[in-house]
Amino acid sequence: MGGSIMETILLLREENERKAEARRADEEKRRSEERAEAKAEAEERRHRDKMEMEERARRDREEARARTQELLLLIGALTKKD
Repeated sequence: MGGSIMETILLLREENERKAEARRADEEKRRSEERAEAKAEAEERRHRDKMEMEERARRDREEARARTQELLLLIGALTKKD
């Protein structure tokens, strides 16, 4: 009977160790997935920010071009009056 109790204790211990290892593996998998998700979100943010910066730069260039055209028209109008 004493050997049977010892065997049961060892089996329970092994089962607990397997469960603990499975929990650790699940936790590591979850953390890894969270890191991958965070990395993907950061990459998407960087891409979106880059696109917004490029769009702002394009608009700024267009506005500068339009202002230059206006100035040229004004200068032309002023020089024709003289």
